[in-house]
Amino acid sequence: MKKTKRPHEKSGIQPIKRYGTILKLRGILLVTLLLTSLSLFAGIEESVIKIYCTSQTYVFNRPWKKTNINAGIGSGFMIKGNRILTNAHVVSNARYIEVQKFLSSKKYIAKVKFISHTSDLAILTVENKEFYKGLVPLELGKLPELNSEVTTYGYPMGGVQLSVTRGVVSRIEMTTYAHSGVDQHLAIQTDAAINPGNSGGPVIQNGKVLGVAFQGLKQGDNLGYMIPSVVVKQFLDDTSNGKVDGFSEIAIQYAEFCQNPTFRKLIKLPDNMSGIVVTSLYPNMPAYKKLKPVDVITSINDHKITNDGFVFLDGRKINFVEIIERMQVGKNIHLDVWRDGKLKKITIKAETWKMIIPTINPYEVVPKYYIFGGLAFTTFSKGYVGAVGGWKNLPLVLKKLFLDANIDKKYSKIKEFPVLTQRLPNPINVNMEQYVGQVVESVNGKKIYSLRDLKNELVLSKQDLVEINFLGNDVPLIMSKKDAFKESEAILEKYHINSNERL
Repeated sequence: MKKTKRPHEKSGIQPIKRYGTILKLRGILLVTLLLTSLSLFAGIEESVIKIYCTSQTYVFNRPWKKTNINAGIGSGFMIKGNRILTNAHVVSNARYIEVQKFLSSKKYIAKVKFISHTSDLAILTVENKEFYKGLVPLELGKLPELNSEVTTYGYPMGGVQLSVTRGVVSRIEMTTYAHSGVDQHLAIQTDAAINPGNSGGPVIQNGKVLGVAFQGLKQGDNLGYMIPSVVVKQFLDDTSNGKVDGFSEIAIQYAEFCQNPTFRKLIKLPDNMSGIVVTSLYPNMPAYKKLKPVDVITSINDHKITNDGFVFLDGRKINFVEIIERMQVGKNIHLDVWRDGKLKKITIKAETWKMIIPTINPYEVVPKYYIFGGLAFTTFSKGYVGAVGGWKNLPLVLKKLFLDANIDKKYSKIKEFPVLTQRLPNPINVNMEQYVGQVVESVNGKKIYSLRDLKNELVLSKQDLVEINFLGNDVPLIMSKKDAFKESEAILEKYHINSNERL
């Protein structure tokens, strides 16, 4: 008699087979995930570069002199195209740069190919092709989620080996970049340790670069910042044409008056509209002729602006300026503007901010100067302000000029402001130190628009006694042109100055 299998006997065997299959599948899955994880992180250490930089700059209130030579260490990492990405502040004012690979004792000479001080980013290249052997370029990722884990790689102070620290993303918002001292751009805050030397190193998530470590917060414990990948991408796209333009700007000042119900009634702004109010505009910029004070910008490139100046971008609430910053110079900015009770569409060309007195900290700047009769003139600049001890040491007239120069239309034709920076004592300039720190307004009644203008008026003057008038001073400085030229060589020799000009 043929034995028939009962249903439970068949089913009794199957679960064991299925369980074995599940165990096998789980094992395969774990191995796959492990291999995937290893492949994601393989090569990251090898792609992180140690950077040695020797730098030197000028003394801006004595522009014929240079500062002491400084040596510093930073980090960088490989990206496609045989390029090393790092911070601008790691290689600013560089005179000599060397780079070193992970676990290698050999150093290679590197050069700066592109540098952007507004975004604090730079690209280095190495001529010796041997350097690139075994290096894997890292890829850029997207903006991370809050509270997600990140890993920072670099060569911070306190040791010579590669350092790896972990933390979480705590905030994403516009932050002042310390390198420029004035620019605000998108930044990511993390509690992963970012110390001197970490600068320029990659911050990794899921095997991709989501940011570049660049600064810390002294007032906070374990608070560091990274330049997000969207800013890095803007920089890389910017340099694709072989030059650095910088960030696009709309060049306006604005206020959040639309939060005030009385103001809304005054301008008849509908209840369903929001935006920011233009308060002032900057000459020599496209928006100057297109927008007006009290205009309400309600949207930018079809992104609605809230009453506190934010838009929703990439699923996040971000300052509206971020939309413009992601645009390359030359593109069109499309605005919806409420003016005179009507909604208007206005298009403005995206450009970098043209400033008579740049407010950014000076880097790679060779200051101009001209010496006449022992009176040394240079250009009034952020570098000059720092060299004389900062804002507190400026006379009131220069403080006002620094604030007004870029916004007051009466200065729009001026290229630069010559300032008397030093008196090199000589009998022909006795008692003229009272004019030091003042800006030249005219020579013999002729308006001065640049340092070269100043030199030309002094040299080409047909009269021996030249009259130099300074901004905010009714008493002119008067000097003999004949005496100035006669004593010029002796003054330069006495004070060990090689030339009387650099224009």
